[in-house]
Amino acid sequence: MQVLTKLWMEFSTIRFPRGYGGKEVNGVCVTYLDSIAVGCVNSYMRKEGNQISVGHHQILYDSKVKLADILKYLDGEALVYFSKLHDICSLITDESTIT
Repeated sequence: MQVLTKLWMEFSTIRFPRGYGGKEVNGVCVTYLDSIAVGCVNSYMRKEGNQISVGHHQILYDSKVKLADILKYLDGEALVYFSKLHDICSLITDESTIT
């Protein structure tokens, strides 16, 4: 959980990449993907323990898969931003307990 907390704190200081608002990358709207994934992560991080609802787990798992698919099309600040988000989604889906 400490690795996740550190990564989340780092991610929280990074701005959404310039020029990517409303943009699709390989058919994925990155604005929507970001908002839905970050919303679930934020909800998870505010709770005690490592429990997550099945719905939020599924959203984060799907987000992880979509992020993995688009990373190869990104560079610069967008690659850094979405790579960190991918890592956060991966940590939560791998370590959490579904309730």
